Amino acid sequence: MNPGTPPTQGRMGTQPVSLSPRAEREAQQGLSLCLTWLDAPLRHALRDLDGRLFTAAESSRNHLEQQACFDGRVIAEREGAGFRQRFAAFLTQRFRHFGEALPREPSDGGHAALSLVDPGEQERTDALASMAARAESRSAASLFELGYRMAVLAGSAPLEADGLPVGPRVLAAALEDAARPIPLEPAHMLLLFKAVDTHVFAPVDTFYTALNDHYRTHGILPGFRVFPNVRLNHPVPPREPAAPPDTRTTEDHIGVLEGLRALLAGRAGHVRGTGPAPRLASDQELQTALHALQGHVADVTDAARREIRSAHALREELLAQLERGRPRGSPPAELSAEQDDTVTLTAMLFESLAGELGAAGRGRSLLGGLQWPMLRAAMNDRGFFDEPSHPARALLETVGEAARTWLDPADGEPDAALLDQLERIVLEAGQAQVVDPAWRAGIERQIAHLARKAHVAERRQIEAMDGRDKLERARRRAAELMTERLVGQPAARGVLRILLERTWADVLALHILRGGENGEAFLQCLGVTDQLLGRRPVGDMARLRQDIERGLEHLGMHPVEASQVAAGVFDGPESDAAPTATDVALRLKQRPRLGEGTAHGEPRPAVEPTPLDPAAQAVHAGFAQLRFGTWFEFRKADGGTARRKLAWFSPATGHCLFVTARGTRIEDIDLTRLAGLIAAGDAWEWKEQRLSMIDRAWRAVTRNLRRDRGTDDGGRQVGHG
Repeated sequence: MNPGTPPTQGRMGTQPVSLSPRAEREAQQGLSLCLTWLDAPLRHALRDLDGRLFTAAESSRNHLEQQACFDGRVIAEREGAGFRQRFAAFLTQRFRHFGEALPREPSDGGHAALSLVDPGEQERTDALASMAARAESRSAASLFELGYRMAVLAGSAPLEADGLPVGPRVLAAALEDAARPIPLEPAHMLLLFKAVDTHVFAPVDTFYTALNDHYRTHGILPGFRVFPNVRLNHPVPPREPAAPPDTRTTEDHIGVLEGLRALLAGRAGHVRGTGPAPRLASDQELQTALHALQGHVADVTDAARREIRSAHALREELLAQLERGRPRGSPPAELSAEQDDTVTLTAMLFESLAGELGAAGRGRSLLGGLQWPMLRAAMNDRGFFDEPSHPARALLETVGEAARTWLDPADGEPDAALLDQLERIVLEAGQAQVVDPAWRAGIERQIAHLARKAHVAERRQIEAMDGRDKLERARRRAAELMTERLVGQPAARGVLRILLERTWADVLALHILRGGENGEAFLQCLGVTDQLLGRRPVGDMARLRQDIERGLEHLGMHPVEASQVAAGVFDGPESDAAPTATDVALRLKQRPRLGEGTAHGEPRPAVEPTPLDPAAQAVHAGFAQLRFGTWFEFRKADGGTARRKLAWFSPATGHCLFVTARGTRIEDIDLTRLAGLIAAGDAWEWKEQRLSMIDRAWRAVTRNLRRDRGTDDGGRQVGHG
């Protein structure tokens, strides 16, 4: 069989199979489910192809091969939309020819045609056949059920192999038909097939299971099972409150789910009814209802409406959805004890996670959009509670940490690319059958990019602060030296005094910055100061005047202006057109001081130390061991907390630089004020959490359950995965 034969050949040219109105409706719904499920995996496959081509280009030693890989990336991006449309069109055509086998290549009078086979074509055909065979092997049970159910719609014998309009062989044919027009090199076409195999064929059994559940809930062979399982619907006895598990010993370790259920059983008010025996919802019914509910959440475009639901709200919506899918004449379905506890514990988990995000911001709406997908994962696999590496749990952890660190509204507008990516993942999670690990990887790549940007921004802030601090200390020292020399010098007045107090003090500060107080240039300028004040004899007046002009030019003063200032100091204007002493004095006063208007910005005023009580004084004394990069938490006016990093501080001036996780500078806090806040309990050093966000949430749930029981921890904790 050639799976890539176009749908216009062979039997595909015949009239579509005639179906009853109901069968036609069910077939269209099945097609709709198929196309909805395929959209995200095909997009992921194209992105995966781009990554594979980029990796191949990086590892290539031939520049021609490298260029071919980059050309392939351009082609894949350009042809991606058409590829997905052709894939969908092929499957749509197969649903129109319900139950028919894939068409064969026309034969030549029954005689086999002998021809040379293109090796590339043969390799592609073999790859497609292998992909279909592996998928059929993995999904044998689901395909068997689906073949019987779709045969009911077609009014035919059970469908199998290429007779199933969504079977692996049809998907392989759709892949070849969709990929044929793409002008990729043979090796790159195989990379496309591998990407589709990873993202479409490998997880396709989840779709077959969902399609079986859909038809089952719509009354098509509702009792049919490949392996019948007996379900006893007997009264559920009231559970006795159990003692909280003690997991201090590894031999008797109890998983998170069982430990929390035991605590939940003893919580006040947690009592089940003892009425008539309920009909417990099957796993298939529950998964179908949860899939429908998570799809409804994905349709919500207003992020503010994705509220985090309480356990009561989750339970009521789930039961209402089960009622909508209940076959006519069957009794209402109820949740089993474990299912009900899973709903309650999932709601408590999300409420605890939301507590770390604060009341404002987009983080809560993102969590709200993930609540139904995560509940479905928890119902489907108890490893969600116990295994940190569980895909759904890992995704929830990543989204929660990203929202807490990068979407805090107190830090300003969030990064648009990260926010768009998180919103897209929430939408895809609402439509997908399983959690795609690529979602988490995409978030982590974006966060790594933001972390690098934050580091660069932080370094720039540190360099600017350090430059300001050095400038401020240099100006202070220069002012101290000038003040010492001006004391008792009544003759230093007019232009000379203004020059010394302002401009020449800046010359001294400039040389302190460049070479320190032991530098030759600084000592020479200090000698000029002493000569101007008469503290040292003037040996060469022309040399002294030249030194003044050169010092002023170092500050950026034009040589003509420097000469005029020197003339105003020594002997007044050289001509009637030259500025007078008053003009020179006014010009010096109006001239910006050293550092003003530069990249370092305005020099900061001296810190006015905050009066410290003994407790704050002790804290301040401990700052001698304080390190750059220490994180602090500050109590906000609304009762919440804000986490800030002490990126830099100066013991000499008391200035501090606090930044957010994004590297953004916040309001100035000097060391004395920081000491006062710490002593008052409004700030404290934050230690990095060893527990993950999910584990911290489970611990909070455990504490709440024990408090509701009226017992204390007693050193016992529910095990964490």
